[in-house]
Amino acid sequence: MTLNFNKYYFSRKLLLISLISSLVFNWTTLSFAQNNIFTDVTKDNKYYFAINFLKEKNIIKGYDDGTFKPDQTINRAEALKIVFLSRDMLGLPGGNEAKISFPDVKNSDWFASFVKKAVDLKIVEGYQDGTFKPANQITAGESLKIMMTGLIKNYQIRDVKENPFTDVVIDQWYTPYLADAKNLQYIEANVDGSYAPNRSMSRGDFAEAIYRILYTQLNNLDNFPLNLNWPYCNNYELGYKVKTPLNWDVLAVDNQMIIWRKDNDNGQVSFARVYPNSAVAIIAVDMNRSKLSLNQFMKKIEYGDKSNTEVITLNGLPYASVYIEESGLQDSYFQMPDGRIVIIYSQIGDGNMKDQLKNELKYILGSIRSSNKPQEGEKNCFNIQTNSEEENNVNTLNQLKNDILKQVLAEGKADSVLSKVNDKIIIETDSIGIGTGPIDYYFSESLNFTIKVDRNAKTILATKTGKTTAF
Repeated sequence: MTLNFNKYYFSRKLLLISLISSLVFNWTTLSFAQNNIFTDVTKDNKYYFAINFLKEKNIIKGYDDGTFKPDQTINRAEALKIVFLSRDMLGLPGGNEAKISFPDVKNSDWFASFVKKAVDLKIVEGYQDGTFKPANQITAGESLKIMMTGLIKNYQIRDVKENPFTDVVIDQWYTPYLADAKNLQYIEANVDGSYAPNRSMSRGDFAEAIYRILYTQLNNLDNFPLNLNWPYCNNYELGYKVKTPLNWDVLAVDNQMIIWRKDNDNGQVSFARVYPNSAVAIIAVDMNRSKLSLNQFMKKIEYGDKSNTEVITLNGLPYASVYIEESGLQDSYFQMPDGRIVIIYSQIGDGNMKDQLKNELKYILGSIRSSNKPQEGEKNCFNIQTNSEEENNVNTLNQLKNDILKQVLAEGKADSVLSKVNDKIIIETDSIGIGTGPIDYYFSESLNFTIKVDRNAKTILATKTGKTTAF
């Protein structure tokens, strides 16, 4: 039996990932209103769920103008207050008010009680000069210490065997807290694998970590489920739905779905090649008109003697994974109730983000379910139905952007693609260029997209989000 995948599929030799676990991801969702409590925290904000949840639980407050200012920093006194309000929610002891001698903490200060209790519970200490510095911006490392010790019952520091982030080494005082927080999925690495532990913690980052800890503790989970708030793409016409990470692109090509984490820092412009900090999952469906069982289906696919095929149940569905140790290749197969086979090819780069991307891919696979009808709040990534002119315009622009991406490095195709971009302007021309001639940089405000074009070759060389010539 030969599976006929079209030109958008990777060669199997390129698929170099082993990532699936046999966990079924079914979590109890904490209920909160799905609206914009703060004017500057809309549904597309990465902190939306965390901030809304904490506001509903009266753990955080906004400003008088209706904003939350998630990118603004938080100070040590404010951070302690949030931790103690969170302790109350978890039912943890409030602590006694220890006698303190910080010259910059007076009994009349609004935060004095929090500082005294935190000292009593050994959540915080002062500085070597005897001060507490309540107005100082709290660092990421300090934040994780007070969160882990303040919100996890009977928390014990564990030995760290390896550097948890590229800029966090074993012998730093904050490393055990960051390592545990990473393992429990309370925090994630930056795009280069770093964490910047000495940076000032933003209100949004602080809220996100607190929310993840609270959710995990309240639901008695071993770690925070990364796909908890990811949106579903419900491709019910093809019999499945899948959750997609908030910071990944989703493309539809014919009847194949591409979920792609783009490596912007290394100039990636297409999912067709793996970059160091990129990842992709390509999903297609075999209708399996012969109605073979998954075991029968897998026996007709030749992988060679060195492959290891396992058929189990995952997400309530028959699931098969094929792993070839010498190449690291793994393909995934789900059989839906009507017999069709959903096939996922996955690939990640070998950069500093490898472990995190592998984990996110695991959660993508862990979210796949069968579906044969539309569900409220779930979009069909192949056939999005809209009811407003504004929504239709957004979908048209997204399709145009996808068309542009598909023509990157396609020789002679630039003119036909650019003719569809009505608001394009040339923001710069490199008259010397590279290769055949001048390079023009086109910007489209409606797409918020810059397109780099070899004028003589009529070829799109690359694209970037925003108005920029820094390729």
